[in-house]
Amino acid sequence: MADVQVALTLPILKKGAEPATGPTVVEHLQLMLNQRGGYPHLVEDGVFGPATEASVKHYQQNENLTVDGIVGKQTWASLLSRWLLQSEPG
Repeated sequence: MADVQVALTLPILKKGAEPATGPTVVEHLQLMLNQRGGYPHLVEDGVFGPATEASVKHYQQNENLTVDGIVGKQTWASLLSRWLLQSEPG
């Protein structure tokens, strides 16, 4: 079976920003952070406020990423790869 590559365009997320896609993408970010043991535990409300920024920074530090509280290309790649690995059966 051939490998399939998927290209995604994900917004850069940071505190106070509202992505054009609406709060849903922030809710998914919060869910992923919570399921990765994020600290602090987040209310999945779609608001990128101080708690979400703190959880992003905590994740970035634990994953040896640039700790800036901004969910850009590297942070998305790390989160999504961990999310997909966690979701694989077996």
